[in-house]
Amino acid sequence: MSFDLDAQVRCAGWAKCLVVASGFFLLTGCGLFEGKSEYQQMLDKRNAFSEMIADAGGSAVMEKRSMHGLNGVGWFIDLSGAEIDDELLNAIAEVAKEKSVYELNLADSSITDEQLAQLDKDEVLQKVFFLDLSNTKITDAGLDSVSNIYVIHELNLKGTAVTEAAVKRLGDKQMAQKQTPDAFRTRPKTDI
Repeated sequence: MSFDLDAQVRCAGWAKCLVVASGFFLLTGCGLFEGKSEYQQMLDKRNAFSEMIADAGGSAVMEKRSMHGLNGVGWFIDLSGAEIDDELLNAIAEVAKEKSVYELNLADSSITDEQLAQLDKDEVLQKVFFLDLSNTKITDAGLDSVSNIYVIHELNLKGTAVTEAAVKRLGDKQMAQKQTPDAFRTRPKTDI
């Protein structure tokens, strides 16, 4: 009687494959794998958010970019000229829990001081590199309400009632944050 080791190994390998496959089919039959995968659910959520922003007249993309020496994957949201409402703010806050917002363009929008404070409270502004609030009704009170900002590099405030003193106070807050990287311990470049 001869012993064929290769045949025995092949046979054992196929047996393991059959056991794994039958286990998979049993699990799918019990409902464990029914519905969409977590990955597909995440993609659906991101697409729904992008569509909501598009319906408001803007755009939202998540992509990887290098921003002043820091690389990251995050949201780049343009809502210039849009009517900003609570539903939109809540949606932005929800996606910001998953991936940071790196750019937020609210130029010519209806953003108010109270709404800006809400974005700050919801930690949307923490990692915003570029914030455009030009031609909005934002005042010193709105800018003073922002305290959760770590890396803002550029801030556009043209056509607002914000003063240089409020911009200085915001820069001081950013520089005092422990989370602020050393490269960003400066006041943001501001266009007033």
